[in-house]
Formats: sequence, C-alpha cells, structure tokens
Amino acid sequence: MDKRIVLVANLPCSAGTYLFHYIAKALDENAWLTGETNPYSYNSPTTYFPEDPLHRVRALELFTREEALQEYKRRLDLLVDRFLANPSASVLMIRDHSFGEGWRFRHFPDGSAAPSLVEMLDDRQLPHTCVYTHRDPFDTWLAMRRSFSSMANAFERLDDYADFYFHSWLAWSNHSHPLINLHIETLALHEQRERNRIRSSVLGEAAASRLEAAEHPIQISRAEMGSGASGRRAERPRLMKRHPFTTDVFREATHSQSLHRLRKTLGYDDPIAMTTKTRISCLMQDLKAVARRLKQAVSSGTR
Repeated sequence: MDKRIVLVANLPCSAGTYLFHYIAKALDENAWLTGETNPYSYNSPTTYFPEDPLHRVRALELFTREEALQEYKRRLDLLVDRFLANPSASVLMIRDHSFGEGWRFRHFPDGSAAPSLVEMLDDRQLPHTCVYTHRDPFDTWLAMRRSFSSMANAFERLDDYADFYFHSWLAWSNHSHPLINLHIETLALHEQRERNRIRSSVLGEAAASRLEAAEHPIQISRAEMGSGASGRRAERPRLMKRHPFTTDVFREATHSQSLHRLRKTLGYDDPIAMTTKTRISCLMQDLKAVARRLKQAVSSGTR
C-alpha cells in the first residue's frame, strides 16, 4: 500500500481545524490524524487515534530547549514508524502548530528557517506533502482579536501580525516540496476543483480519479473537530462572515502595507472597501467602544 504523510500548517482563526479535517476526509476516510503539534508548543491537544506519541504533557516544559527537541523527535519517529508498519494505514495527517513555533521563539524572522516538522522528516528522508491553509488575513486578524485576544495583543500593530503571517508562510513555502495552498473561500466557491487538486497533488491523478468517481459530499461534524474557534459550525465548506470592526481598525487596515503585501501574495486581490453597510457597522462598533470606555471610567471612579 502506498503511504502518504501530509503536514498541514495554519494560523489561529483561519478555519484551520475545519480544513485539516476536510483534507483528511478527501484523501482517506480512515486517515490517522494528530492534534495541533509542534516541539515549541506544549498545550495538550485532542488525540485523534490511540496512543498518539505526540500527545504532549506540560512536563516537557521542564526540559531544556534542546532536550525537548530531542524528546519530541523521538516521539515523532515513533509515530511515523508505527504508521509505516501498519498495513492498513495509508495517510498520516500531522497538523503543525505553526503559531507556537513562530511566536514562542521568533523562529521565522525572514522565512529562511525551516519549520521543525519539515526539517525532522527531511532528516529521515521521508517523502511528505506540505499544505498551508488560509482565510483572508484581515478576517483572521479580526477573528483572533475576538476569540484569542491574548494572542492578538501580543502584536502591537496589524502590520506586525501581517509580517508574522507572511514570514511563517514564506518559511513553509521555501522549504516544502512544493507547498500547496488551500483557501477556505476558494474551497467554498469551487469545491470539486479544489478537492481534486488536493487529491492529485497528494495521491496522484489515478487515485484522485478513482475517488472522484465514487464521490459523496464531504461533511465534517462539530464532534469530529472538537476544537477550533473558526469554522467549527460548518459541516460543508462555506464563506465565513467578517467580524465587525471599528473605524480605527478600518483605517489601520487600509494603510497597512504589510497586510496589503500579504493579501496580494496569497491571492486576496479585492480591496478592503468602505461600503455603506460597512460604514454603518463601523459606526455601531465605534459607539459600543465609547460606551465600554465610559463604563470602565465610571467603574474606576467608584472604587
């Protein structure tokens, strides 16, 4: 049986959980799946198959960085060896926690450093396919501010976040063989084409044709995903609503050269425009922001 190892990277709030599961089902209903994993990230993930050796514990934080890397590599080797030795396993999906690696150690300052998982598999000369999944970076930024404010607050400006995203993607692009990009918006609009592209890239044209001939709609239940701030309500690919934002955020976005570069590089050519509907929404958010500040001021004054 031909075996395939697929690494999938994404940033928070980019529908990464949904897209990871979608890719897995498109390739093999019985694919082995890991939770978000990376030697630089220690939060315990959901484990999607028994005895996943990459199921991390916080005790890893007691190691030095080099010791932690060696322990992680040992676990990764164990996972891969189990996969290769299992005659019924054909696809191993590993979801990289690229934010953890990039943020914790600023590992991708200019895109030159290889992602750790890519480097570890390359060291063993193990063929693998790399996928980076995307949602419009402006929408990703807005969703992260809403769902993971502590992460968003780590960036002083939108420009800083856009540079971080760009260099994370560039590192994967420079060190993959090659990198496959999958956008939630394109998948929602052109599902059959994008599904066939992923299958052909990973499995080959013949296998992709066989799967397409016996196709049935791919559905992802909320129970299957288990986590994920964005995309978890969707069973089928769909366009995701943009979170509301203030006039100040709009002004920052339209003047952000780094965001413009990132969106253009990833294929998001439509400008962030101020329509009548957007203007009304911004005014509503401006009023809510003023109300919050007044409430905080009153609360502080009564202490």
